[in-house]
Amino acid sequence: MSKHRESIMSRSELTRELLGRYISDTLSHINTVRKFCDRHSKWALQRETELEMMRDIKERADRINLKFDHVRNSATKPKAFGEFLWSGLTQVTADSRREELEKELGAVLKDTLGGLEKLDYFLDAMECLAVTCLLVFEENRFFCLGMSPASVQAVIIAARMTCPLLIHFKRDAKAFFRPSLLNVEVLAFQLDRYIQISQQLCKRMEKGSSISQMLFWEKKNDIPVVNLGDVREESIQYMLDHLNQLSDIRMDQHLRLTFLFQEAAQCFIGRFSQRRPRMEQFLTKLEESAVQLDRMKLGAKISSVAGSSVGVAGGILSIVGLALTPVTAGVSLALTIAGVSLGVTSGVNSLV
Repeated sequence: MSKHRESIMSRSELTRELLGRYISDTLSHINTVRKFCDRHSKWALQRETELEMMRDIKERADRINLKFDHVRNSATKPKAFGEFLWSGLTQVTADSRREELEKELGAVLKDTLGGLEKLDYFLDAMECLAVTCLLVFEENRFFCLGMSPASVQAVIIAARMTCPLLIHFKRDAKAFFRPSLLNVEVLAFQLDRYIQISQQLCKRMEKGSSISQMLFWEKKNDIPVVNLGDVREESIQYMLDHLNQLSDIRMDQHLRLTFLFQEAAQCFIGRFSQRRPRMEQFLTKLEESAVQLDRMKLGAKISSVAGSSVGVAGGILSIVGLALTPVTAGVSLALTIAGVSLGVTSGVNSLV
C-alpha cells in the first residue's frame, strides 16, 4: 500500500472519529437540556422559596429605620405609629441587626448560586445546540439507538428559535448575587426573571421538539456508528477542516455568542454608525454643560464663604454699635447701620 493511500485512509479515519465525537457531544447536550427541563418545576420551586426569603429580609431591613411615611401610608395608623416609635428607640442595635440580616441573605444566596450553577449547564448546552450544524444529522449519516436524525434536527431548530432568550443570562452570577441589603430588591427581581425565562426556554424546547420522548444519552467512550457514504478523496480534507471549525465554534463561548447574534449585531452596528455623529454631538454638549455647572458650583461656594464672612463681620459691628449706644449715639448708629448693610450683603451672596 502506498504512503499516499495510507495518508488518505488516516484522514478518513480521523474525519470519522471527529464526526462521531461531534455527534456524541450533541447528544450529550440534548441529554443535559432534557434533564433540566424534566426537573425544572422542582428547581423553580427551590428558587421561589429563596425569592420569598429575600423579600422577607427586605421587609425586615426596611423596618429597622422607619420613616414617618410608614405611618402616613398605613391603614392602621396607631399600630404603624407604635412601630415608628419602636424603630426610633432601637436605633442603638440597628447596625448589628443589619449585619445579622446580611449574614442571613448570604446563606440564602449561597443556595441560589448553587441552583444557578445547574442552570448554567443547561444554558451552555442550549447555546451549543443552537450553533450545531444541521447538515451533520442527515438521514443515514449515523446510527444511535433511540435517536433519529430528524428528532435531533428538531431539537437543534428549537434551540435556535429560543436562543434570543439566552441573552438575559449573560452576567456573572457570583459577582452579581452578593449579600447586600441595599441591593436585595434588585437581587430578588433578577432571580424572579431567571425563573420565568428559564420556564419559557423549557416550554419552547418541549413544544418545538420531541425532546421529552427521546431516550437519554449518557456520554461514554462509545462513539456512534458513523456512515460517511461514498466520499471522494479530495472531499475528506474539506470535511476535516469544516468539522474542526464547527468544534471551535461550539467550544468557544465568545464565538458562540457572535454566531448566535450575528444578524442582530450587524443591525446594531449599522444603526450605531448612522447615529454616532449625533450621539457624539450630544455628549460634547453634555460635557460643556458639566464644565459650566462645575464653574457655577465653585462660584457658589466662594459666594457662600464670602457671604458667611461678611455676615459675621456685620453681626460684630451691629453688636458693637448697640453696645456703644449709651456712650456715643452717632458712632453707634453708624456701626449699627454698617452691620445691617453687611448682613443684607451676606444674604444676597448666600442667595447667589
